[in-house]
Amino acid sequence: MMLLPDYRIRQRDYLLEIARAMTEVLNLDELLERIVKIAAEMLAGQAGLIALRGEEGGWKVSAAYGIPNGFLRSIDPLLAEVPYNQEPERFEVPKINRLLQYLTRVASLSLLTGVALPLISRGQVIGLIFIFRGYSGLFSANDRALLQSFADQAAIAVQNAQLYTQVSL
Repeated sequence: MMLLPDYRIRQRDYLLEIARAMTEVLNLDELLERIVKIAAEMLAGQAGLIALRGEEGGWKVSAAYGIPNGFLRSIDPLLAEVPYNQEPERFEVPKINRLLQYLTRVASLSLLTGVALPLISRGQVIGLIFIFRGYSGLFSANDRALLQSFADQAAIAVQNAQLYTQVSL
């Protein structure tokens, strides 16, 4: 019975860590690496990635955890199929998750399941977070809710870091 409270305490600690990162880390690359690592660990994932909107459109992998660089290059064509709607209500998460399942089947990384959720800030989808697990089984509703809460906080942190970068130039 001690397992569940310990797991919830760890989840709380991960959420606190991202809240701390929001105020401490202003370097976008460092922040994204921290976010994807924390998110993967929080959901017992073996790998993850964050894709942000490119300046000229489309999506670009901006941070990865547990995924070889060579494989990341093969993800770009799949990201090109992700819709580029900026409004969260028009964003097609089921389509993204179908692409993600295809990606996990094609990959020879021993990754069996995955989940993708949008990073939403100020009513705009600014990125996507993908988490992969090395065992079969669906992500639970609680996993998705936890990741969405985390993604919402991460989106604010990402946008703050982007604004800081713009002001610093």
